[in-house]
Amino acid sequence: MSLSKLSIVFGALMTSLNVVALAQNIADEDGFERLTRYTEGPVSHVLITSEHAHKLTLNVQLRDEFSRCYNANVYSNETHNNLANLSLSVDVDSTQSLTLEADLHDENALQASKTVHINCLDGDGIDYNVLVNVPGAPIVDWQVTLEPEGKFIYQPYSYGYHSAYRIRSSLSVNNQNTQSYCSTVANRGVSLGLFHGEDRKGPFHSDVFIKNDVLTNPAHQVLYQIIECENAAGKTMVVKVFNLTNPNIIHLWEDQLIVK
Repeated sequence: MSLSKLSIVFGALMTSLNVVALAQNIADEDGFERLTRYTEGPVSHVLITSEHAHKLTLNVQLRDEFSRCYNANVYSNETHNNLANLSLSVDVDSTQSLTLEADLHDENALQASKTVHINCLDGDGIDYNVLVNVPGAPIVDWQVTLEPEGKFIYQPYSYGYHSAYRIRSSLSVNNQNTQSYCSTVANRGVSLGLFHGEDRKGPFHSDVFIKNDVLTNPAHQVLYQIIECENAAGKTMVVKVFNLTNPNIIHLWEDQLIVK
């Protein structure tokens, strides 16, 4: 290879390395909240608009009409694995508004925090790596038992039921961001008052709720309860179903944890 050709190759290599070196990280300094604002770079703000943990959706607002984004990926903060590449689409009414979407198929990563890397250029052609913090879906641990209290009511031609029961409940919630809500979905209007005597709480980040009380039973043969907590990344549901028709014990029929 001639000296002139070698110089051209070397120059092209150095130019390529310089472009890579010029890429600047723009950090998300707003924690794991739904809205992130940036004081510099080609992106003005990013809003997490996801409704379910399995589909990550972001709205990206560019700082001006000269900025653009061309690629985006989401990584697990626990394993650092690339979970998905996000598709980019431009709003038909505003070229400065972008929608980023990706399906998340790894069930083990749904409750893990994540970071989205968006590759963008400003009007001067400077390359930026814009980082967006994405919380994992809420982490909910609900330990609960019911014990017979009071009388067992026998019914002709039907199942009996306990007239009252003692509930011992320990509910630990980590919503992984501060703009989150939890609520209890009660069958037939049965209220357990799990959230410090209430059926919902929010917005809040984390808390532990303890309940030890005797509740009367208005002739129900089954207690069916769902706790649902929601944040910017999705929902976590805990389903508990108790059978109240055994005269001696109250046993748990169903116990599910659902992230969606």
